Amino acid sequence: MLSETIKTLRKQKGFTQEELAIRLNVVRQTVSKWEKGLSVPDSDMLIKLADVLETDVAVLLGGEMIQNTSKKAAEVSNSEIIEQLSRINEQLAVKNRRAKRIWKAVIGIIIAGIVVFVIAVSFGIANHSRAREIFGTTSYVCTLDGKEYGYELEYNENYEIINAGGDAYIGYMLETQTDANKFDAMLKDYFETKGGTVKVSSTGNPLAANIEDIKD
Repeated sequence: MLSETIKTLRKQKGFTQEELAIRLNVVRQTVSKWEKGLSVPDSDMLIKLADVLETDVAVLLGGEMIQNTSKKAAEVSNSEIIEQLSRINEQLAVKNRRAKRIWKAVIGIIIAGIVVFVIAVSFGIANHSRAREIFGTTSYVCTLDGKEYGYELEYNENYEIINAGGDAYIGYMLETQTDANKFDAMLKDYFETKGGTVKVSSTGNPLAANIEDIKD
């Protein structure tokens, strides 16, 4: 490969890319592009490059011209150099087109991934916001053995408890229960089976079991 040959010969001569560029009257980036296979020198520059590196043009071109024509390096004509450079340029163009297609595919995949991630995050935030949105509040005033206890629930549209508070007397129920309807049933069962009373009031959307009680 021309790119590899230029790099190898440059290092053998002990030149940096900058030093070689100065000798050829080009910028360092040009030498870098040659060595990376991103571009190739024209025929005149190739002859000058061979002279600076103290080698033959055919050697720079990988010896292919000598093998193909059975000529000595010194007998290689300018037209043959141009022909070989044209083939290299064509190969380089194919390589660059293939690389561009790969990069476009990679970029497309990355963009698609970002879009999916953003949608997923947005969907998650929306669901989380809905889960934290208060759908209703139910308050309880309970009496037992002459004592009064108060409790309050805030729940979302799925009747999942968002916030809960109240007296410590049956506070363990609040800690273990996340379903507002189940807590409602547990609380009423607890006080009523012990001979107590439960008075319910609601704002927003009441629990199904309390609709008739609130109407009364």
